[in-house]
Amino acid sequence: MAEQRKYRTFSAQQKIEIVLAGVRGDRSIKEVCRDHEIAETLYYSWRDKLLEGGRAALAGKEERGGEKELKRRVRELERALGRKTYELEIAVEALRGWE
Repeated sequence: MAEQRKYRTFSAQQKIEIVLAGVRGDRSIKEVCRDHEIAETLYYSWRDKLLEGGRAALAGKEERGGEKELKRRVRELERALGRKTYELEIAVEALRGWE
């Protein structure tokens, strides 16, 4: 029988500490990854997520305003889709009358 592979899990705090250890520059990324027995690609993935989260948290009102504009546009498109769906239903009913 094949053995099931057991994956380690890291808490958010552990991930942050590992990423910060690499960012500090005291040791190389390779050494940090070796010490914690993780792949460098995993380290860089965690680093990118941490930086992206920080970027979003520090975004100014102007940048967050873009999100409001996108939500407004989605609402507008949903209303247009509803109107077109209604028009299509009317057209189908009209065609049934021709049969």
